[in-house]
Amino acid sequence: MKIFFLLLFALIPFTMWAQDSWKVQLNDKVLLKSSEENSEKNIIKISTSSLQKKKDFIISYSEGEKKKGWQRFITIYNDQDGELYKQTGNKIKMKNSVLSSLFEKSKTLKVYTWSLPTDPKLQQTIRVRRVHLCTLVNSQ
Repeated sequence: MKIFFLLLFALIPFTMWAQDSWKVQLNDKVLLKSSEENSEKNIIKISTSSLQKKKDFIISYSEGEKKKGWQRFITIYNDQDGELYKQTGNKIKMKNSVLSSLFEKSKTLKVYTWSLPTDPKLQQTIRVRRVHLCTLVNSQ
């Protein structure tokens, strides 16, 4: 009987446990690594001095199960929910100077992701929910 359950467990696909996760990096340092959407915990304070380095700000999103025919967006909004920066794909990579210019427009930036089907007819039939990845706060 134990052998039966071991075989059954071995046959269960491991993608069943796969879940989406994301990582936020600044100047080659990981600031946040999460798979939990939590607007209270996923807050990152970024100092103005760290943005003066000639490096990059990167957000990488890993999908647990990639859907064929769907396109992912990662978008940065200001504190008034106005769109400041949008990129398609699973990754945003921008120079620190670009992030600094976004902080000039708003001291608090919220990063969301969502995916949409590439078929326009199918897009009209679904409801999209934004997933909050993190909130960036500019600290002096």
